[in-house]
Amino acid sequence: MIPTYNGIMAISDDELNEKRDLKYYFTFVVLGVLTGIASSVFLHLLKLVTTTRFKYPALIYFLPIAMVVANFCYKKFSPISEQGNNLIIDEVHRPKRKIPFIMIPLIMFSTLISHLFGASVGREGSAVQMGGAIGEQLAKLFKHSKRKRAVLLMAGCGAGFGTAIGAPLAGAIFGIEAIYLNVKIKLSTFLECLIASYIGFYTTHLLYAPHSTYIRFTSLDFNWHWLWYSIIAGLFFGALARGFILLIDNVKSFIKSFGKPLLITFLGSLLLIMIYYVLDDISKQRYTGLGIEVIQQALVEFVSIKDVILKFLLTAISLISGIKGGEFTPLVYIGTTAGSWLSSVLTINPNLLAAIGFCVVFGAASNTPLACIVMGAEIFGHHILPYLIVAMIIAQIVSGKESIYSAQILKKINS
Repeated sequence: MIPTYNGIMAISDDELNEKRDLKYYFTFVVLGVLTGIASSVFLHLLKLVTTTRFKYPALIYFLPIAMVVANFCYKKFSPISEQGNNLIIDEVHRPKRKIPFIMIPLIMFSTLISHLFGASVGREGSAVQMGGAIGEQLAKLFKHSKRKRAVLLMAGCGAGFGTAIGAPLAGAIFGIEAIYLNVKIKLSTFLECLIASYIGFYTTHLLYAPHSTYIRFTSLDFNWHWLWYSIIAGLFFGALARGFILLIDNVKSFIKSFGKPLLITFLGSLLLIMIYYVLDDISKQRYTGLGIEVIQQALVEFVSIKDVILKFLLTAISLISGIKGGEFTPLVYIGTTAGSWLSSVLTINPNLLAAIGFCVVFGAASNTPLACIVMGAEIFGHHILPYLIVAMIIAQIVSGKESIYSAQILKKINS
């Protein structure tokens, strides 16, 4: 009998010291390859649907119908899959059910539909869910124990994250940090997550997955003024992360009491169209979909505070309405544009604060600061680290323990 604490599984010492044989490590190689393939297919299709939306902007007018159809598919074929990342996190801590295979095509289909018709959502969350669901299928196929299944779920989530953004080391850390497994993490567990994440990353390269590219700091001399600016930015980014979490949680809880989730999805999507129309964004598409072009712009030049506010609002409406796609890229958009705007207030070059915002807002909102610090080094170069670390610490303090992942366990339980 595995001991529990308040319903949370506490892994026994015997399970922690299970033998890791060749078959076990081979599972993580297979996990990396399959997750890399899934992410590559997803990223290629996502590029296609985004290009199609820009070519035919009138598609946005069909957003309410498309979102109702996508969410109906969840309710028809796998209602449990609607829990998304929280289902995977909960299964690590409280294993009591199976993560269905159908979760993989459902999240891919619904996210592609969300982007085709212009919802303000992300992509990385979908890749995380696909990776976790693939890990579940492999655990079942190889008949692994609960402990090994938990590691496969973590590694799958991390591989999904790393393959989607092109940052494998950050992905390996994210899989552990986001789920926050309630036992001490052994070095071997981190190695297993690394195997899956790096194999997945190189698989996406072999399949020419279209990763986004950003500026890179080839040199950056240490400057005390920049450190002070990083503290100011950390306060601002932490407040944005906290505000985002509280808004989503409180409004979702309020709306949930009304029932009729498909009607809420329809009305929320209709509200998005109305705002897009007022902003003339159906033709411009500055706030629809991922907004990668705006993120890239904000890294090299000043942008308006309007970009921060509107993306914040439109993403909140999308997620509250139950539209699938995830939070990562919208929070990156919010953080990058916030850093760019703040730089204009401080009358400094936007590069550094925008790059810091890219990492910090999501890191604070998801309680994954270490993964996002490493992500910053992988994407922007290690020269950014002193300022990124300071901003992340400040933002984490300001944002508090709340998280966009409601199933996240914030305190480790001793077995």
